[in-house]
Amino acid sequence: MRECDVVHYLVGLDPELQETYDLYQNLMHALKNRNPDRFFRICRTEAKGISGFMKKSVKTLLKYETYIRNAMHYQWSNGVIEGTNNLVKVIKRIAFGYRSFVSFKVRILLIANTMVRFNNKRHGTFFCTMS
Repeated sequence: MRECDVVHYLVGLDPELQETYDLYQNLMHALKNRNPDRFFRICRTEAKGISGFMKKSVKTLLKYETYIRNAMHYQWSNGVIEGTNNLVKVIKRIAFGYRSFVSFKVRILLIANTMVRFNNKRHGTFFCTMS
């Protein structure tokens, strides 16, 4: 059996799961196509038989409608910056004990896969790159 066959079989066993799965797939399709009108029309339709967890999720989506519409409308996102901030926090948490801020900075740039030119009085000028 293929994976999709297994999913369809399992979803078909429970009507609540079937309704919830169908709603989820419709929302994902509207999100992928960046169609906010369709997305929120789906959210607002009274879907009978969906799980309580999905009802709560849909209610949350409707609460943040303005922000979700903006995210679908504009192509820009701060996701890359947020990911980099998270990476720096993780490195900071696991790499305590650096005596030099420059060494800490080099470690972050190496892990973040960036190339930067450093001008340091004590260590001279060097490039930091990783692939």
